[in-house]
Amino acid sequence: MGARRTFTSGLVAAIALAVVAAGASTAAASPAAATGSVPGITRPLPDDSYGLSSYYGPRCMPIRGASTYHLGQDMGASRGTKVKAIRKGTVVKAGSAPGFGQVVVLRHSVDGRRIYTVHGHVVDGDRYVRTGQRVKQGQRIADVGSSGTSTSPHLHFEVWTDEYKGSGSTRDPITWMRAHGASLYAGAAWAYTRSVPSSCTYFTTGSVNLRTGPGTGYRVIRTVPVNRKLTAKPGDSSGAWRKVTRLGTVGWMHADYVSPWVTSLGTRYVSANGLRLRARPSTRSDVRATLSKGTAVSMIHPPKGDWVKVYVKGKFGYVAREYLRR
Repeated sequence: MGARRTFTSGLVAAIALAVVAAGASTAAASPAAATGSVPGITRPLPDDSYGLSSYYGPRCMPIRGASTYHLGQDMGASRGTKVKAIRKGTVVKAGSAPGFGQVVVLRHSVDGRRIYTVHGHVVDGDRYVRTGQRVKQGQRIADVGSSGTSTSPHLHFEVWTDEYKGSGSTRDPITWMRAHGASLYAGAAWAYTRSVPSSCTYFTTGSVNLRTGPGTGYRVIRTVPVNRKLTAKPGDSSGAWRKVTRLGTVGWMHADYVSPWVTSLGTRYVSANGLRLRARPSTRSDVRATLSKGTAVSMIHPPKGDWVKVYVKGKFGYVAREYLRR
């Protein structure tokens, strides 16, 4: 195997990758684990074909609609990379599933206990296997894809004990696989540093009600316009609702109206050279950038008076409305 590399994630990497990266230092592996196969357990992807990105546990939403508590381990890999059964077992689901897009779920017996492994975002869940089919350890069950709530090819890998959902419990795949002799770190070509941020930054995707609780039956505290900044703690959610703070007020918003990125309200083009991007809607405000003619900007607030708030070249600011065209 090639040398292992550890990376630290940042905002730019988070935009480009499927998830906001979180990782940990590579753990030492036993000789058995380094082979990728010990009695009864195999890593789900070929060695050196993947990297470890978003980890099990609380996190900030990497993309709109994603969870704030990650139930699995993301393994970034090229589209079409072979996904293998970690142990012999039975297919309990193969095909489409909300969020995952396409998924394969297997049931195994490990140390006398019923274990379920989940393989999400694959290309076609039923290409190689069917529900009820018996599979062997190491058998190809799917191909890495980017179906469902995903922005780039990766395998989302979950481990459940006793039952899949319902009364079952999830396990950290890193910990569980290591305990069973097939460390995911040992097979990884790279891994992001494992950490949980202290706070998450989100934006409203439209005009949305901030409520006192996670449901439409709760009282509306205020209505928040589009593209207003929110903060939240990693993992703070209840089903499809997110607990957020807006200007010091804590409340709940439906996940459909919360995003880690601003929502463009339309593209406009600068009509004159030397247009100044200002910190506030005033000619006395600080200049954040000078824009050339033809530069595309994304409107993030509806035009108000003589000024428009825009996002351009990684910066927020205000430009004079008269110097923008469609």
